[in-house]
Amino acid sequence: MTLGEKNDSARRSSLRWTVALCCWVTFIWGHSLIQGPQSSLESGMVVSLMRPVFEALGVTDVDLMSLIVRKGAHFSEYAVLGVLARCLYGALRSERASFMTNYPVTFVIMVVMVPVVDECLQLFVPGRSGQPTDVLIDLAGLATGALLAWLVGRLRARRGR
Repeated sequence: MTLGEKNDSARRSSLRWTVALCCWVTFIWGHSLIQGPQSSLESGMVVSLMRPVFEALGVTDVDLMSLIVRKGAHFSEYAVLGVLARCLYGALRSERASFMTNYPVTFVIMVVMVPVVDECLQLFVPGRSGQPTDVLIDLAGLATGALLAWLVGRLRARRGR
């Protein structure tokens, strides 16, 4: 593979990860625009599906089940975002010409702003509220996803040697 082909491949990879990340952010923010009653119905459906698992674990309080489902949704959707962000950053680094990789703090700040904007959006949606604790849960999910993606990348690199 020539240098030009490698650069084209790196650009295509960066574009794919950028599109995936933007689609996921759109999904997250779109979900935040769902009004409170509809959001509660969604959580209730998940709780009813998961109820046997919760009860097997000794959790019988429906409000606690709902809390776990809601906070788990925050964590998991941001874990996916963390994976996508880490993969995008890796693809941009392989391009070696990206503003974001020359200034990684800027990249991190942009990604960290996603949950902040997410919670701010909820302030304007009937029946929803923005919670600072949700931002912390989101950031924990984001960091976990990015760390997992980094670890998988390291393992792949070691196996390739």
